[in-house]
Amino acid sequence: LSSDRAFLHPRYSRANFQATTLGPMGSKALVPPSKRWLSKGLKEKLEESNALGSGGGDRGSIGSNTSGGGRNGADFVKVFPTSSLELHDLLAPDSSATDENVTSSRGGDYRGKNKVVNNDNKKTTNKTFPNPNKFLYSTSSFAACYDATANPRRKMTTQDRYSQLCEQRTQGGEEELMLGEENGIPLRYRLTLRPPFYKVASQNAFDYARHNDTGLYVGWDYAPTFANSFACSVLTLLYFVGEVREMALGVQLKGEELFLGSRGAMGRRETSISITAELGLLFHLMETLSANGMIQPTCSGIGNDMKRGQVKAFVPSNFITAFALLPEATNLALVDGVAGSAEIARRPEAFYRFLMQYMERELGQLSSLDTSSEDHTANNSNDGGHLIDRMQGIGFLSIIEFARGKPKISTSRAFTVDLAYDQKSNSGKHQANKAIRFGEILRFSLCKEAPLRAWCDETRSYEAVVQRKIATSLPSLLSLCCCCAGRESRAGNNAHGLRFWQREDSRNWLPEFITIRIEKDRSVTVKELVVKEDGTEEWMTFEQELPTLSDTLFDKEELPQQQNLPIEKSYRLDAVVSFVRAKDASSHSSCEGHHCVHVRAPMDLKGKALERQLHQIERCIAERAEDRSSDPDLNNNGNDALNDSANFTLVSGVPLEERRRQVNEQIRILQEKEEAHQWLLVNGFVVTKVDNSDDVRSFNAKFKEPSIVLYRESASGAVGNNGKDVEPRETIVPVSVMETTSISNGCGPNLSISDLMNLPTQGDLVAIDAEFVCVQPEESVISSSGSKEITSEPRNALARLSIIDCRTDDVIVDDYVLPREPVVDYLTRFSGIRQKDLDVSGSPHHLVTPQEAYLKVRLLMERGCIFIGHGLSQDFRVINICIPPNQIIDTAEIFHQQNQRYISLRYLTNYALGRDMQQEVHDSIEDARAAHELYMKALSLKEEGKFDDYLMRLYAHGHRTQFKLGVANDK
Repeated sequence: LSSDRAFLHPRYSRANFQATTLGPMGSKALVPPSKRWLSKGLKEKLEESNALGSGGGDRGSIGSNTSGGGRNGADFVKVFPTSSLELHDLLAPDSSATDENVTSSRGGDYRGKNKVVNNDNKKTTNKTFPNPNKFLYSTSSFAACYDATANPRRKMTTQDRYSQLCEQRTQGGEEELMLGEENGIPLRYRLTLRPPFYKVASQNAFDYARHNDTGLYVGWDYAPTFANSFACSVLTLLYFVGEVREMALGVQLKGEELFLGSRGAMGRRETSISITAELGLLFHLMETLSANGMIQPTCSGIGNDMKRGQVKAFVPSNFITAFALLPEATNLALVDGVAGSAEIARRPEAFYRFLMQYMERELGQLSSLDTSSEDHTANNSNDGGHLIDRMQGIGFLSIIEFARGKPKISTSRAFTVDLAYDQKSNSGKHQANKAIRFGEILRFSLCKEAPLRAWCDETRSYEAVVQRKIATSLPSLLSLCCCCAGRESRAGNNAHGLRFWQREDSRNWLPEFITIRIEKDRSVTVKELVVKEDGTEEWMTFEQELPTLSDTLFDKEELPQQQNLPIEKSYRLDAVVSFVRAKDASSHSSCEGHHCVHVRAPMDLKGKALERQLHQIERCIAERAEDRSSDPDLNNNGNDALNDSANFTLVSGVPLEERRRQVNEQIRILQEKEEAHQWLLVNGFVVTKVDNSDDVRSFNAKFKEPSIVLYRESASGAVGNNGKDVEPRETIVPVSVMETTSISNGCGPNLSISDLMNLPTQGDLVAIDAEFVCVQPEESVISSSGSKEITSEPRNALARLSIIDCRTDDVIVDDYVLPREPVVDYLTRFSGIRQKDLDVSGSPHHLVTPQEAYLKVRLLMERGCIFIGHGLSQDFRVINICIPPNQIIDTAEIFHQQNQRYISLRYLTNYALGRDMQQEVHDSIEDARAAHELYMKALSLKEEGKFDDYLMRLYAHGHRTQFKLGVANDK
């Protein structure tokens, strides 16, 4: 692929190209040199050519000056004649091509499309020589010579990213992860977005498991363009804090008791929000997604990954919406769109701090209610009240010393420690050569000293004073807010501490092990374990003695009881939330970056997750065996997949026995392992295993900035052992959730007591359909080619829920749901919802809250009902619930051929049932009934053995009519 014009066909020789182009494509380089990556095969040919010296001179070497212009071969291959590299094996139309068919000397030239002329022996052959552009950009040839990321004519696909990620994890090493793109950000840290659902055949078609190394733990699917998406990393962090997880799961159904508003305001259910209860519901969603991972059907295109768990990602829309409606969150400027809110990079710190304080208040109120109603003692150890304070509360003593007059002393409690860099930043001017360690920053943050001016009552004037804020107790879970993310490092600006974290000569500035000791005189000593370059370990100590203070200052009765001093605790790094700065991010960009979280998952948590997966698998196997025993004809088929597909649930065709063996093998390996934890990186729905803590503690790369750091006490007592002593409570939704009163008119439900006693139960069929309204419109841009590109998907909220008991064809649920967010589009022509239907003061329908609608669906799920509907993945996603696949019958999946489009409910009803529907607007009851009738039609066709032929005729008719509505059959 020489850049010399003499080597080119006349049709290309007129192009004014340079030596830096990949073939004669234009006057400028199509791909910058830093993005050109040769494949291993081509590199081997280059090395072989250089070793043999073939082709004459230096024409076959990298970076030769044959065609003029010097370029280092490390970043660009300038000239390599095809004869010396023997690339004609790739270019020749058949394997019979030899060196005689291509130009083998400097004087060769192409004189025709199908001729190759050699000037030395005047031999002309009629071999076809392919267009060099096809060599560069055809699918097969390009993959053989260049890395896929160097192709400027197409974007990297999911398969490309997955292949690169697997190759990098196999090779290891930070250098292999730096591919020269996006400021050198490794793939595991980059923002990976799911394609919009309208671009895939079905929501089930997107394979989250391809981006999940664990097959157990779930990530989040909430794009940074959505409002308040910064909360996702903190919510994931809290799930791996065992005490918070078990506590939230235990109170998830106690929203009314946890509500902090006045008791008289409970009548306005649409504003009654409990953050702790919403957090428990979210954790329940995460655990059910994990438990159902091994019974999910395999997405197409995975190949040999049939045994791998198809764990999906959670959507925290209900929790984030509830949080945004809190008046305190708005007043503190914690939500998006509020004037004075902190930048996105540091918002998780304020959100985490607020969340801990708010949950402590709610749990304290629940404790007081339980004490008054059940006459509990205040010292009840099983009480969940004040759990946050007992787990991570820190006592601080504030002393203000005046030059004249008595000092002022006050105490306070905090759940987090803000790292302070002011003193160290100023001292850095005089100690430029001294490296500041993390332990020194932490010691200063626990024992701050700052000069200021304060009012002195004795002198009746303002005086220069010294204020000291000293930690007097140590928690079991030490939470640190780094207070430096998002601020750009500028020369000469020492007002922040990001420069300490991103020192180029300190890869692991954040230590994994620290020890904190508070002496009797309140002086603080911090030790950190430092690993040197030679692998040796050394404890570094940072201490500072306080000025002598009178003991009478600490003997005041108003001072709370402190821990017995001296006290010493050892900590181990448990989790880190980081901000990943996007490429070319600036203060004016709409998306500066995104957050990710490193967590240390204990092996006992993994064991519980595997046991839940095994339980679900065995449950499905038992149901499959029961179906076979009830229908003797199924046992005679000898085809497990066919037998299991008789009921058309999503578990049909899933190799349950193989997956059970795999889970049992994982449990056996886990029991034999001596490891106590596994580091994970959760970056959206991309969940990656991390071999060691080096990746967690490294911040010398400029794209990564610290936000929140958690340390857990190494030898924990009653609290601080990752929730081992916090007993999980069994949470079963009561039947009373069906008895809701309307928000608009106060009318009760249409169900009688006998109906409540006769609700569908295990194995009963219920038809379900939901309608939505839009609460956040889509955002799009028009590209240079004139095409529309979606930059942010629209976000919908539940507006109507209808459920039919298929045993009696009675409607047991028909609720209109009041969204918590303002509606921007009622989508009337699709949903049938109008503004008056959701009017709090004038709606004629049964209007309920989103949580009440959610609990009704969850009640039927826990009772073992099987849900029938059309395209249920979207319905359950908006409801924010995970239904086990063995309880879902989706008619969109039943009447679907592989590699074909999905058929709409209206077209199916018109063709299969011979009637039209949805003529004016959608009606959820009509849709639910149609889905049930379609299922019964499929069952009858299956029994007659005509289903496959019927499905082929259905698609043939659809292709002829372009899937437009017509008659019921071909007549």
